[in-house]
Amino acid sequence: EAPDSGMMQASNLLILASLANVMWNVPPCRAAPCRAVFQKLVGFPKRTVSTWKRLRGGQEKANGSIVVVGSVNADIIIEVDRLPTVGETLTARNPNSGQMIPGGKGANQAVAVARLSQNSKVKFACQFGNDAHAKALEQALKDNKLDLSACGHNKDCPSGQGYVLLEGDGSVSAVVVGGANVNWPSSLASLERMVEGASALMLQSEVPERVNLVVAKAAARKGVVVMLDIGGQDRPISDSLLKSLTYLSLNLSELGRLTGMPTSSEEAILGAAKSLQTRGARNVLVTLGDKGSLIVCHDGTLLQQPCFPLPGGKMVDATAAGDSYRAAFMCALVEGCSLPVAMQRGSGAGAVCVSRLGALPSLPTRIEVDEICLNVLSERATVTLPSSNVTLEAAPPSGLETMQFGSRLNSMKDRQDLWDGANDIYGWVARQGTIKGLDLVDFNYPQHLDNVPVAMARLALQRAGLKAGSICMRYPKEMQLGAFTNPDPVLRQKAIDLTKEAGVWARELGAPELVVWSAFDGYDYNHQVDFLEVWGQVVDAFQQVCDAFPDLKISLEFKATDENTRFFVVPSTGAAMQLVDEINRPNMGLTLDVGHCLMAGENPAQSAAMVGAKGKLFGVQLNDGTTRLAAEDGLMFGSVHPLMALEFVRWLQKTRFAGHIYFDTFPRNEDPVREAEFNIRRFKAMWGRATRLTEHGIDELLKKHDAMGVMELLERIGEI
Repeated sequence: EAPDSGMMQASNLLILASLANVMWNVPPCRAAPCRAVFQKLVGFPKRTVSTWKRLRGGQEKANGSIVVVGSVNADIIIEVDRLPTVGETLTARNPNSGQMIPGGKGANQAVAVARLSQNSKVKFACQFGNDAHAKALEQALKDNKLDLSACGHNKDCPSGQGYVLLEGDGSVSAVVVGGANVNWPSSLASLERMVEGASALMLQSEVPERVNLVVAKAAARKGVVVMLDIGGQDRPISDSLLKSLTYLSLNLSELGRLTGMPTSSEEAILGAAKSLQTRGARNVLVTLGDKGSLIVCHDGTLLQQPCFPLPGGKMVDATAAGDSYRAAFMCALVEGCSLPVAMQRGSGAGAVCVSRLGALPSLPTRIEVDEICLNVLSERATVTLPSSNVTLEAAPPSGLETMQFGSRLNSMKDRQDLWDGANDIYGWVARQGTIKGLDLVDFNYPQHLDNVPVAMARLALQRAGLKAGSICMRYPKEMQLGAFTNPDPVLRQKAIDLTKEAGVWARELGAPELVVWSAFDGYDYNHQVDFLEVWGQVVDAFQQVCDAFPDLKISLEFKATDENTRFFVVPSTGAAMQLVDEINRPNMGLTLDVGHCLMAGENPAQSAAMVGAKGKLFGVQLNDGTTRLAAEDGLMFGSVHPLMALEFVRWLQKTRFAGHIYFDTFPRNEDPVREAEFNIRRFKAMWGRATRLTEHGIDELLKKHDAMGVMELLERIGEI
């Protein structure tokens, strides 16, 4: 679209992803000018720094540092058709190969962590040599934003070097010259200090074991997660070092070499891994090349992860594949991901890495791993659902052709035993993409979208074949005393700013509506709040939000009572309509939740009629409940009050409701996909029955207040 349109078409995902990748790597000193350029390019509105961090996928609070101690090499990569035999001299396949490329397992993993980490500082400790390579290596590491304050410079030997023979199929063989990597100073106190406050420590075997042992023990004493990559020197490993590790990582050949046991079958691999556990290793992670990876956990759990398809379909250079895997795995763990998700991200990073040449140059960025994981997991999430015995109507009744449906995204967390995809925001969207008849995803903010890049959210929707329906506010616990009504003016303004950030997300995802529900704007006791003051604060806050986003529908979702606030400041539909009137903005309206109306002692159909007649019914959230003990049940629509549900649907027809139908239900024990499909079918069926009631003259009976006539009509057409 034209640059001045202020919007970007969803098809421009590659451009957005590229820009997001640029943003991800912008240093702090360049963030402001880059924001300005980005706003000009895609028409994004101005936003606060905190919003910018969220859209980049950053966090407000940084994680602890990730420390890497290991080698750095000057890699000389020589492209050959095949390996030479004994006594044979070969000519390189590519006459321009043989240039120096920074590498070494320690450097590879440190740079990979820097590119993949959400917000962790990366500290790297190594030994540089006394040759010309040292300066180039140090500069390459600085360019990747590593903290090198613990690195040393050895004046007595050259830098480590790796001579890599790269065959045409991407296979590599290498000879490593240790150099400075194997000549560390006798005192290692600086390394012990490095792990203070760290989240994780990563080690490899291209440095002396005494180095790894000192720093691993120091980290273990402080409860830091420690991973040792056994790759590097062909040497045994002491039981003392094994007992200091959280994760021991090795490939198939290294597993066989270290244990002296066969590894030709899965059973043999497990036996070899368990033999290391008997010596003190806790969790053994084994990478299996094109067979993927597996981990044998300390409690006996076995997890397996298949490899990902390669970008471009061809392996170019496998040099740093394992380093990329381990870096992505560790970053995911530090960010709180589960082991299966960490293994998925490791597979994604490895696949990206082997699709291009070199060690450091091939290491993937976070957005590249996000994208390949989303693509692969979305494809694997496509499932064939079993046929149902439910008889569906041949065609939808008139009026439904343009109606769209959404369902509660958090329900996709439940019954993971029925789902093979990821249990995260991308997996939940993908799972909703399997729901027959679903059109839209309604996101909670910041719950669902904090730390999610816009490009990835759009790509997730595209892959699922869905669009964004609305952005729904969920305020943080720090606003327990109120969001728009907090007695602290700083927190009150923070709630308004957070709501505006949600408006930015709505625009950028193409959602037409911003729904505001606060669990905290209310009170518990008599004489606790000044009713008129907090009412005025709510009016003022909504006016600010409405004025900031005149192109969006802004709606209040009232809830009379909640465990967080026994009395909501807006306790009924009537009060909510009074609030809308006082806010006095054309883009201000209401979202009615059926369960909330029931909790307020209202007939939801009457509430819908009152609000719809004024043109202020922007959204509906459908469910049902027994309302025992004032509980919000979130049961399937029409399952408890079928006549109420039918009347509600009929008044949506009569008031020409133009929003989308959202099911806010809690299928904790039921299959959430089947439950959503049932809700969609029931609504469509009720729409048809509501039409038939009109055709059979129910309006004439209403004019007479003829209860018996209505009941007999319902009986006659089979509704009761």
